[in-house]
Amino acid sequence: MRSITRGAALLAAVATVLTPAAAQAAPAIDDTGLMGTYGFGRAAVIGAAGLESGAWSAYAVRSGYAGDDLIVSHPPRTSPLASETVVYTAAFNEVADPQAECRKVGAAGVAQRAWVSFRCRTGFVPSYTLLVR
Repeated sequence: MRSITRGAALLAAVATVLTPAAAQAAPAIDDTGLMGTYGFGRAAVIGAAGLESGAWSAYAVRSGYAGDDLIVSHPPRTSPLASETVVYTAAFNEVADPQAECRKVGAAGVAQRAWVSFRCRTGFVPSYTLLVR
């Protein structure tokens, strides 16, 4: 009887010690939400570039009357990445106002907690690259 009690106490102690570690080791569940509505075809370009860069784990495009909605799934970010990551580049021949699109995507990512901060870097013949942290 004494060995059963001792075994049960040891099992309870091990379970108590290991349970918080197992709970902390579980991966965070991705957030899914609307990143915004962009010109027809642009949501797919932005979604594919974000997936390739690792900014999100999945995306979907839903076509509507005013453009394409971009829906993304990403791990929630509460602290900045160690270094800036390029998400995508909008060029003047692909979109009417690449700077506005870059700022819109960057701000939507902050609001969705896909990244903590962003900046739009200008390039050749006005193109804008979205860099995130």
